[in-house]
Amino acid sequence: MNLKLDTSSRRISFAIGISILVHLLALWGPDIRLPQFRSSPPALTARLEALPSAPAKQKRKSKPAAPKPPPESVSQAEPVPQTNEPQQPPQDVVRDATPPVETEPLTSGAGEEVKRPPLPKRAQLTFAVYKGSGGFRVGEAIHTLEIDDGRYILNAVTKTVGLASLFKTFELTQYSSGSYTKDGLRPELFFEQRKDKLATLRYTAEFDHEAQIAHFSQGGEVILPPETLDILSVMYQFPPMRGVEIVSVYVSNGRKIERYEFGIGLHEVIDTSIGKLETVHLRKVHTQNEEGLDIWLAREYRLFPVKIQFIEKNGEVTGEAVITDIRVSEEEGVRSDVVN
Repeated sequence: MNLKLDTSSRRISFAIGISILVHLLALWGPDIRLPQFRSSPPALTARLEALPSAPAKQKRKSKPAAPKPPPESVSQAEPVPQTNEPQQPPQDVVRDATPPVETEPLTSGAGEEVKRPPLPKRAQLTFAVYKGSGGFRVGEAIHTLEIDDGRYILNAVTKTVGLASLFKTFELTQYSSGSYTKDGLRPELFFEQRKDKLATLRYTAEFDHEAQIAHFSQGGEVILPPETLDILSVMYQFPPMRGVEIVSVYVSNGRKIERYEFGIGLHEVIDTSIGKLETVHLRKVHTQNEEGLDIWLAREYRLFPVKIQFIEKNGEVTGEAVITDIRVSEEEGVRSDVVN
């Protein structure tokens, strides 16, 4: 009898043997696991919430920083201030979690007081910018405030981000500088630059308080009313609201000076990404053929602006900026006429 298997039989036997071996390894062999790949965790987001009664923090002594030089005079080439917004806040700037203690009273027509806190040495506010009222997010705005030796610098950069920047690029830079006195901010120079793919527009206004004259880079000069603010500083140094329901203020946009009248709403709660905020609502009084402006100042957070709404002549809300982060230094800004 021939016990040798032909080639075909040997192949079949070999295949059966391999199959049995694989099954045995699967049942009784070592536990072998394939590596698993996890997606990156989502980015952490910080929430800013006021504490009910936290004690005041002790001020740190630090060497005062040298003030930034203001732009060159408008009589020469038009100034272009620094427009790069800080990627990281300074080390002494922290998220604002408690309202300051020392305040100055502001009152409504009903006699109710609204406390005006002193401004910090440094602050940074970040806003999400939306098209329309709570519509599609199209941009981001970063405001920075620095006060040193009785002088202040306010800088705001607003630009398109995300998907909106693929269809339209826009950048708005606003700069305000001057003195910081017992009466608050006193602008001496205001600069605005609007930049898109088609053109770049610049406007500058110089305020000569001694001569009571305002000079404009586009030509011309006008009488400077007392306590005139610019469109940026008015958000951080609104005039006192003493016994009135409507307050008037002179505001410059870099091209002219206008008299604004704002109606005052003392208690309005708004929703933001940092929580519900009780605010003072300032609504610009305007006719059907005038542009409107609404500003919400947070009562819990130093009366800083936390929502800004722009209204067209037809009454349509064209855009709004809503706060997403507030950071302030622990030091109070030094006023030019205060002896420490």
